[in-house]
Amino acid sequence: MRIIFICGCLEPRKDGVGDYTRRLASELIRQGISVGIVSYNDTFIQKELEEYQVSENTSIPCLRIPSIWSNTKRKSYAKLWVDTHKPEWLSLQYVPYAFNKKGLPLGLGQQLKNIGGNTKWHIMFHELWLGLRINDSLKYQFIGYIQRLLVKSMINKINVQLVHTHTQFYLQELTSLNLNPKYLPIFSNIPFKKMERDNNISKSERISLIMFGSIHPNAPIKQFAEEVSLYFKSQTSEHCRLVLVGKSGDEQQKWIKEFESLGIEVIVLGELSAEDISVALQEATVGITTNPFFVVEKSGTVAAMREHGLPVLIVSEDTRPKNNLKPILPNGFWEYRTGNFSKFINQRSNNSEYISLSEITNKFIQILN
Repeated sequence: MRIIFICGCLEPRKDGVGDYTRRLASELIRQGISVGIVSYNDTFIQKELEEYQVSENTSIPCLRIPSIWSNTKRKSYAKLWVDTHKPEWLSLQYVPYAFNKKGLPLGLGQQLKNIGGNTKWHIMFHELWLGLRINDSLKYQFIGYIQRLLVKSMINKINVQLVHTHTQFYLQELTSLNLNPKYLPIFSNIPFKKMERDNNISKSERISLIMFGSIHPNAPIKQFAEEVSLYFKSQTSEHCRLVLVGKSGDEQQKWIKEFESLGIEVIVLGELSAEDISVALQEATVGITTNPFFVVEKSGTVAAMREHGLPVLIVSEDTRPKNNLKPILPNGFWEYRTGNFSKFINQRSNNSEYISLSEITNKFIQILN
C-alpha cells in the first residue's frame, strides 16, 4: 500500500498535527507501508524543501511547500510530487487554520481535486469549525458557518472514501454531514523513554502538577490555585509544585502569578526535546489540561500525559457543546469543580487504558484495507 499524507506544516515540535502525521507515518513505514508527507502551507520555510524527516529512527520522505507561494504554484508542486509517488490513498490531515491563517481555506477542495485526481481520499478531522459551543460569539458562529460550508464543498470535490476523527463530539457533528465518520483515538506525539527515577524524593512526598502545551483562557485559575494551596497546607507529608512545559502562550503568566502568590513553587521548563518532555512527564504526579471535557480526546499533549501514566485533571472554562454531548471518557480523567480537588488528589488513579501508537496504526491499516 502507498499513502501520501497532506498536512499544513512539518516544522518539528512547532505544529501538533505535523508531529502527529510524522509519527503515524513512521509507524506505518515500520509496518511495511510506503508513505510520504506533503506540508502544503508551511509557514516556516521560504522555498520548497524536499527532505527526509526522522521519527523514532525511521526516515520519511517529505515535500514542504511554503505558505507564501500562490495557490497555483503550491498545487503544481504538490501534484508533481504526488504523481511521482503514485499513492493508492491520499490522507488529508484537516485543520482549517493549517491551510489558511484566517481559517477560511477558499478553493482548497478544487486544489485537492487537481492534486489527487480520482485517487481515494482519507480525511482525519483534527478540528472542525467554530461556533459549536453555547457561549461562542456571533462572530465565531458566522465564521463557523462559512467553515462548515467550505468543508461540505471540499468533500463534494474529492473522492472521499473514509473519514476519521478522534473525539466523540466531532464524530456527532460529522455524522450530521452524512459522512459515516469513524472514531480513531489520538496517540501521543511524545514517545515514552523509560528513565530511572530519583529515589531521594518519593512521589508520595512531592506532588507535581504538570501542564504541557498551550494554556487556554478563562479557566478558573484563582479558585483552583487557592484550593490546591489550602489542601497542601493541611498536609504534613506532602508538598506541591506546578511545572509548565512547552510554549504555553499568553495565559502562562496568569498561572505563575496565582500559584506563586500562594507560596506554591512554579517551575517553567519551556520548550524541550521530546526525550526531555518524556522525562518531565515521568517525574510528574498529575497532568493538568485547560481543554474543555468534550475536546480532551483531540489533544496530543493530553495523550502524552496518558501514555506516561498520569491521571488528568481538566481545569477549563465553564462551557459545553451546543449538541449537549457528554462524552464517555476513559478512567483517569477528572473534571475540576469547586471543592473537588482534595477528592481527586486522594482518589486519583493512573491512566491504564491508553491505546498505543502501534495499536492505532494497525486499526488504521485494517480499515484502509
